[in-house]
Amino acid sequence: MEKISILGFLLVILCLITRDLACKGETLEGNCLRADREALLDLKNGLKDSSNNRLSSWIGGNCCQWEGIGCENNTGVVISIDLHNPYYLEEAYENWSSMNLSGEIRPSLIELKYLRSLDLSGNSFEHIPIPKFFGSLKNLQYLNLSNCGFKGAIPPTLGNLSNLQFLDLSSIESQLFVKNLEWMTNLVSLRHLKLNYVNLSMVGSHWMEHQWQLFPIKVPNMASKH
Repeated sequence: MEKISILGFLLVILCLITRDLACKGETLEGNCLRADREALLDLKNGLKDSSNNRLSSWIGGNCCQWEGIGCENNTGVVISIDLHNPYYLEEAYENWSSMNLSGEIRPSLIELKYLRSLDLSGNSFEHIPIPKFFGSLKNLQYLNLSNCGFKGAIPPTLGNLSNLQFLDLSSIESQLFVKNLEWMTNLVSLRHLKLNYVNLSMVGSHWMEHQWQLFPIKVPNMASKH
């Protein structure tokens, strides 16, 4: 009789947890949260997959099994997106083109509340600005937007990413610029920074020298070419 009571109590607790998750839109599908899956599908709809192959696995209920998606084992939340192009444009155009992503990066990305790592490097986003809403991805620790074809001012909203440890905005072309680097003072966790070929002409050298003394950041030679 006592065993039955304990079992009943556990079932009640399980039901309450399940109901709470459902009310928050966080129901599990396989090992993937429904809210995360819907956000990723909206992201996919905005992207142009040149070969119709990169995102071909983005079907079905379990987004944790999709190519480039990493989830936390215990909770099923999406913690990483790795859609980098493994080829360099100047080395093998056909290979690069077959893996290239372009198009629109939709704000649904911010629905991935536990995202820690985002790598879109090596793709071609056709001279659009870096989305300002990237600054709302508060749990990001790794952000690689190198050689992505972004153009214009680097949004100061990136300064909201206080957990960010790695930031790469470098490019083989001088398409990006900054008006100042004051927003970087909020990147208190930053340890690695790459701004190769970012136009820093609007930033005074004296200010930069002062700021580099405040952060233990690994800063490669801005003029170096890889």
